Amino acid sequence: MFHMEFMKKICSKVKEMEQPEMSKVMAGKLSLADKLLGSGESRVMFRWRSSLWKLLWQELLAYTASFMMISLVYRYILTTDQQMEAEKLIRWCRHQSTGLPITFLLGFYVSLVVKRWWEQYCKLPWPDTIAIFLKGLVVGPPGEKRVMARVVRRTIIRYCILAYILCIRQLSVRLKKRFPTMHELIKTGIVRADEMVRIGDEESVNVFASNWWMPLKWAIEILQKAQRDGLVTNAPGYSHMLGRISEYRAGLSEVATYVHLPVPLVYTQVVHLAVYVYFAVSLIGEQWVIWRQPGDEEVDLYYPIFMTVRFLFIFGWLRVAETLYNPFGEDDEDFELNELLNRHFKVAMTIVDENEEHPELKKDIFWNQADPELIENPEMDIEEGFGDDKEDFVFK
Repeated sequence: MFHMEFMKKICSKVKEMEQPEMSKVMAGKLSLADKLLGSGESRVMFRWRSSLWKLLWQELLAYTASFMMISLVYRYILTTDQQMEAEKLIRWCRHQSTGLPITFLLGFYVSLVVKRWWEQYCKLPWPDTIAIFLKGLVVGPPGEKRVMARVVRRTIIRYCILAYILCIRQLSVRLKKRFPTMHELIKTGIVRADEMVRIGDEESVNVFASNWWMPLKWAIEILQKAQRDGLVTNAPGYSHMLGRISEYRAGLSEVATYVHLPVPLVYTQVVHLAVYVYFAVSLIGEQWVIWRQPGDEEVDLYYPIFMTVRFLFIFGWLRVAETLYNPFGEDDEDFELNELLNRHFKVAMTIVDENEEHPELKKDIFWNQADPELIENPEMDIEEGFGDDKEDFVFK
């Protein structure tokens, strides 16, 4: 058969590709970049996408240039008396900056933002469970009702995906760009023109003024009609399907609530103000003094090495919070909702549809084994699984 021949070709290609890769690893042949920078997770410090360097290189360059300019003025432009007065200001700023609770404020703020970021992703509903319930319970007898059951399943999934898009596009920049108006949704086929008229234009930026819940209401009504028509004969299963759709709606509502009620603005302002004031004071307080007194540092460096490290730590922490503050934007770490939406639509529609039969029911190779182990069987060829099986493995 065509599918078996196709899978055999794939297995052959996989074997051909695996052989050179395994020989390369066994021989220990690594590229020059792997030898210099390491491989795998050891190269994490040399990545650019979503990295600390990408987020902070401009701010660090500007801050270091400001520090060096102040240092040049202090060392080469001011007179000796002016330098003595400037050193009093340097010592005063250095003393005052040690009392700012930067790590305390920033730690709580970043932990709150990261927690909200992860919870928003976990709240995003997946239609897989609804599709599985529909596939198992909305069946119908053979004939015209079987076709109607398929229409019911596909329509309910389409309405679930439509509700997902209508709700999340109010929050996500990426989905808003992909579907700026309802006309783009009509072109994709996820909604019909008559359905769009009943839903509305959906131009409001307020998610609570949206009618994104309406397709889920239609899905409930379709399930009710399917039960009356005899397409759903299991009463507990019907109740569970309604529960899954209700949980789906609850997930969308919770995500919308998270975005509608962000972190209090005053908390964000306090953290940013503390960080900016601290490093503004450090521009003076971290200068190396020329006329040293007992207790001052013994070295005189032009470049602020440890202040640069401190800048990367604290500002990197702050940029993490800023990046994750709104996970529905277009930053590197924001949710890739376009790919997630495509996945939901493809998987859910495939589950509820009847494109192909399941594989033939046969005995597995562990049949009658008292203590089966999941280990590689070297004497078993992978291509045997796509050919004609032995008679004693056929389930009768």
